[in-house]
Amino acid sequence: MGNRYGLRAVIVMALLALGCRVGLAQIGPRYVIELESAAAPLPPLAAGRVRLAGKGLALIHFQGLSILTAGADADAYSAEAVRQWPAADLLLVTPAGSGRYGGVAPLASLGKLPVIVAAPVAAAPVSAATLLPARQADAPQFYPMQTWDTLHLRKGKTRLRVTALPGQPGTANVAGFMLEVGNSWVSYRLYVSCEHLAADEAGVLAQRLPGADLALLPDHLAPLLLALQRAARPASVAAAKPAVLTEAGQAFRALKR
Repeated sequence: MGNRYGLRAVIVMALLALGCRVGLAQIGPRYVIELESAAAPLPPLAAGRVRLAGKGLALIHFQGLSILTAGADADAYSAEAVRQWPAADLLLVTPAGSGRYGGVAPLASLGKLPVIVAAPVAAAPVSAATLLPARQADAPQFYPMQTWDTLHLRKGKTRLRVTALPGQPGTANVAGFMLEVGNSWVSYRLYVSCEHLAADEAGVLAQRLPGADLALLPDHLAPLLLALQRAARPASVAAAKPAVLTEAGQAFRALKR
């Protein structure tokens, strides 16, 4: 009798452990990427920079990690232009807003580069432009994300967390991606918008995104930068105006959270 109860206890404990593992898998990040890192020492200051890298392109650098953002309806989104894009560790493609999206075919020359795209909502019609190709060893690796999906990337001591965020209540599409880049001590939060925002909408973006430091707004020629000024008063944040991103770019420094 004692052996029977002991066996039951072991089975129950095993099932509980399995359930805990399944639960942790469900609440963890949807994607995890580990990149090789060179042995070169990193700068002592947790500083980064975002700069214009082409028509509709922005390049974000932080301690050995490079992230390229591209609008799918930008002038630089073509097979010919893609070959001239700067090297990066990760590509983030924001959805086209003008209906001129031709799919991911222009990205074929990027090799095995990880590429984040917004996954179409379930109710959206399926077309050749929205379908992603099957994974191949020497082709771009696509990571479609729906709202609240997360991707964790690590390169050496530098870490990146990407979260797909919704827009206004009642909308299902991904409105933007929050990029939190940093290390074990500090981080910087940059919001990459998928939507073209009116002046009044951009002004209240900080209230929608508490804790964000900077917003990158889409434009066909040059993305716009909006400092969200976390510590500023709401009135001054609402009065903030986006600035055109330049090739010189804007420096930023990660903060303790």
